[in-house]
Amino acid sequence: MSSKCAFCEQPFVNGDRKSKYNNLEYHQDCFRCSTCRQPIKQAFYNLDNDEYRCSDCQKKLETIIKCIRCSQPINDGSYIEYKNDPVHANCFTCFRCSQPLGNMLYVEHDNQPYCVPCHMDQFAQSCAVCGRPFPPGTSTRKCENQYFHIECFRCFQCGKVLLTKNYLINSDQQRLCDMCS
Repeated sequence: MSSKCAFCEQPFVNGDRKSKYNNLEYHQDCFRCSTCRQPIKQAFYNLDNDEYRCSDCQKKLETIIKCIRCSQPINDGSYIEYKNDPVHANCFTCFRCSQPLGNMLYVEHDNQPYCVPCHMDQFAQSCAVCGRPFPPGTSTRKCENQYFHIECFRCFQCGKVLLTKNYLINSDQQRLCDMCS
């Protein structure tokens, strides 16, 4: 009676090459690294739960990863990658207020991350009509070096939102739609 492979549960046939570990037998191609999934041919590490890691993958994982902000090792393997560099989640903070940005939308300015409120307070352009800053990604209108929210760019006479370039500016520097001009 032939034994079975601990991974694929197929029986061994004459001529099959076997790998044996912890009283379990594997087809040589079934005895694979749990990280890279390649067959393990040489030295390996036991990860428990019948999982194994090849020596190449183990060496890669043993390389100490350090946070670019605090220079301390990242021991648990969880980190944020900022500009292709590892950063602890608690070290990835707004340049202005130091609030952690790990799960937040952020805006970059002069190669530094900012939370949206800080970026808006410090750098955002403001609407010439209402004075509110433009959040990142907001569509705007520009007229004579001034910026406007779409909903603020209106005819001064009737209040209609001016969505096209079909408007005139009168002698008082007021925008008027086609109907009111």
